[in-house]
Amino acid sequence: MPRKPKRPTAIQVDIRRPAHAPAEPDSARLATLFTHTLSLVPPFYVPDLQGHTRMTVDIHFVNDADISELNQQHMSIHAPTDVLSFTMAEVDPERQAFNLGEVVVSFETAQRESAARKLPLVEELSRYCVHGFLHLLGYEDETPSKRKAMFIVQEAALKSKPAARTKSKKTISRKRIKKKK
Repeated sequence: MPRKPKRPTAIQVDIRRPAHAPAEPDSARLATLFTHTLSLVPPFYVPDLQGHTRMTVDIHFVNDADISELNQQHMSIHAPTDVLSFTMAEVDPERQAFNLGEVVVSFETAQRESAARKLPLVEELSRYCVHGFLHLLGYEDETPSKRKAMFIVQEAALKSKPAARTKSKKTISRKRIKKKK
């Protein structure tokens, strides 16, 4: 029987943002949101922490010009995008934690989208951060079925209130997605 992966006891979120970027969401909010998101995913998406109990995620809020440059370098697309993710999946000896990776978010794209959708900016930025976090865990969105699976977890994480974990906590499984076809 395969060993159930150990979930981190804490997720540390380090944020880098220019002075003119929105101040929210902050590290504490994203750490809570990522912990909650991780509780919703099936066990095979939980990374091997290589003996560590803490996980780190780096968030970079950037403008459209900066994310467009990164998008060109890494995806060969010369245009801004909402979020890019860079998986590290390695131990960070300085932080004494498992570094899951980096999420780069365009706050300018989020400002336009939140205004167009009449949503609070912090909600749209949080959505992009959760989306990037799910990519770091291994979710993909290049096909409609994979995009749908990722979207279901993403929106469930944003809509539900993080609660104390219980042994009966259910994860969002692929079976639930397949039933809705």
